[in-house]
Amino acid sequence: MIPFTSDSCDGGYFRIASLNPNMGEWSVSVKILNCWSVSRGTGRELNMILGDEHFTQIQAVVRDELIDNYLSRLIIDEWVSIKNFDVSRVNSILRLVPHRFKIVFRSDTLVQSINMCSSRTYFNLTEFVSILSGIVNPNICVDVVGKIVNVRELVFVPSVEHSQGGYFELYFGLRDTECIHLECRLTGDLAVEFYDLWKQRSRNTVICIIKFVKLELSQEHRWRCTNVTGSTRIMLNPDLSITDEMLCWNPENDQVPIITRKENAME
Repeated sequence: MIPFTSDSCDGGYFRIASLNPNMGEWSVSVKILNCWSVSRGTGRELNMILGDEHFTQIQAVVRDELIDNYLSRLIIDEWVSIKNFDVSRVNSILRLVPHRFKIVFRSDTLVQSINMCSSRTYFNLTEFVSILSGIVNPNICVDVVGKIVNVRELVFVPSVEHSQGGYFELYFGLRDTECIHLECRLTGDLAVEFYDLWKQRSRNTVICIIKFVKLELSQEHRWRCTNVTGSTRIMLNPDLSITDEMLCWNPENDQVPIITRKENAME
């Protein structure tokens, strides 16, 4: 059990880092970083990524029968207080954030909008050299940022396993300020969304932030990032200081350094 200390609670709210299944009366003040619905058998499930004032993030789940009770109050980029919920372990191999536990809404969970004048950004930006070297745990999603390069054509891949007869797929690269290239693969609706947004800006330099991407090995046994259906978010030339810094950076060459690969990265 994680002990309760004065550092575990701020203004009556617990820090996300202190949440664990061994206590039942939790309350948190969080920003909704992402929110999406997924199918679960004959029903659905609402998933969220939440972040607190200390930059700690956690996944949250609302079961099918409770979604209508909360959906109108769960707005991306808004701050809310959440009280009376359960905390359980994340059972899937892939975790969207490092936190081992998730918030599970109950029928008595209370959600209220709160006023927060915080401009904090929640990025788990990972260096490309670390990804390509294989030292990053592929079982935890990461965020990446870079200049968009080498965008290929958007293609439709036929597949009998998909209800629509196939899926859209797009490959492109991101280049960081060390001239290191990271291959990216997007599928489904996100591939179409990215391609349309990029084409509107393709005459200019485009900086891209991709949040909550998973790492996979390509057929060439090189690490690349790909989207997780529903959870991955893309931002093109967002109004952030990191965008300005990368737009001002102008490398003299476009060489790709040789990276030593390790395929098995563990936490």
